Amino acid sequence: MATTTELLLTGAIAVVIYKLVSFYTVRSKISHIPTIGSDQFFLSYISAWKQLFDDGTLIKEGYYKYPGAAFKIPSLTTSSGWMVVVNGQKMVDELRKAPSDVLSFNAATDDSMQMPYVLGSHAYDDHFQIPVVRSPLTRAFPGRFSDIADEIVQSCATYLPTGSDFKALVAHPTLVHIVCRTTNRLFVGLPLCREPEYRKIQEDWTIQIVATSHLIHLFPTILKPVVAKLVATVRSNAKIVEKYLAPIILERLEKAKDGNDWEGKPNDLVQWLIDLAPPQHRNVTDITVKVMLINFAAIHTTSLTLANALFDLAARQEYIQPLRDEMQEVVGTHGWTKDGMGRMRKLDSFLKESSRLSGVGAMSLGRKATKDFTFSNGLTIPAGYTVVTSSIGVHTDPANYENPDDFDGFRFFNMRENGTDEYDPLRHQMVSLDTNYLLFGHGRHACPGRFFAVNEVKAMMAHILMNWDIKLPNDSTVVPEGTWFGGGRAPNTKAEILFRKRKVA
Repeated sequence: MATTTELLLTGAIAVVIYKLVSFYTVRSKISHIPTIGSDQFFLSYISAWKQLFDDGTLIKEGYYKYPGAAFKIPSLTTSSGWMVVVNGQKMVDELRKAPSDVLSFNAATDDSMQMPYVLGSHAYDDHFQIPVVRSPLTRAFPGRFSDIADEIVQSCATYLPTGSDFKALVAHPTLVHIVCRTTNRLFVGLPLCREPEYRKIQEDWTIQIVATSHLIHLFPTILKPVVAKLVATVRSNAKIVEKYLAPIILERLEKAKDGNDWEGKPNDLVQWLIDLAPPQHRNVTDITVKVMLINFAAIHTTSLTLANALFDLAARQEYIQPLRDEMQEVVGTHGWTKDGMGRMRKLDSFLKESSRLSGVGAMSLGRKATKDFTFSNGLTIPAGYTVVTSSIGVHTDPANYENPDDFDGFRFFNMRENGTDEYDPLRHQMVSLDTNYLLFGHGRHACPGRFFAVNEVKAMMAHILMNWDIKLPNDSTVVPEGTWFGGGRAPNTKAEILFRKRKVA
């Protein structure tokens, strides 16, 4: 009779053989695509771990080594274990134009975030939150801008120093507090946007989802549901948020029984989700999860963009006065309005340049093939594989930008002002989509919340800069190095910025 040790050894050997066969079966379907890193069984896992903490160097290597073509890298963040990266404007155009039922944005997101295991069907069965962001949210925020501006003032007064001496604050977490409160002033309103427990969950959710999804990726499919149950923080926090949202949702669902138009109907995210939710999703759990998913995207992108820009500005003091002059002129004429934010062209340029060089990651336009897809150059992406493009390569390519590694805060302002094309004033603003600027993606699946996010960041930057002096510790002119994980980039979460309240006449 076999001993326990023999049984364990036999099981381990069986797992290794299964993984070995699976690896070469999966790899064989994309063996025609060159590899950055190793494409051998054991060594590929080492390459995948290196890529997990890589600062974009591997992606840039492939971008320049295979111009106008494609390469693959071992990956711990896709179910196939591989990520195909396409290069060149032609392939990027074909990627963004591909039918959604062939190259799917939603499938890529659900796979990357492991949504079926992390949040279950409430997250991925129906992505009705996307049209909510694209339409009612984008239409409504100009009319709600006074609420947003008020929350910026109140939250900055809470989290930024009021004294006349410089005070060091750990920048990123401080800014996350401001972004969370301001964003939720529009999403759920007062007083919930200031509720400490509600806000903390929204602020921490990004880290929890990313950490949980990466952990689940490490296990075979058969074990993923078990691992998800053992690491249940994400779902348990969703239940806590339900405690706050359930009374609001249930009251509104009751009022909606008599029709969609009723007296005193709120103009906020909860109501937009209720209005556009398919009947089977018009319940507390599904609406709550969608509120949290939109928070996940909004707080994450906005706080990273704001922190990057403030680090860049604190390190480059020469930009402060020109930006203040523009802000004071615009606010003096147009007030704190969405229209006013649109007229801050130098600020728009500074934010876009900061995001070009810092951004939120090395890759963009993630899609998962649900059917085989063939590019015009003959490259086939088999069903089940994820394909992306190299945003870090595009953003630092001399063919796209003059002196691409140099920070030029007014680069895009000058392009708008001095362009020879009648569309240049629109083409080079931050929210515009372009194959040479991929912060928000491109095509039909470009970030639908970018109009709200950019204007929110502008309002925060303008309020902070007009009311506080900022600089880096020791008057440094070197921006702290960011942190990379899984192809994403975040500002240094421990780095400080010094703030001092200005004496404004």
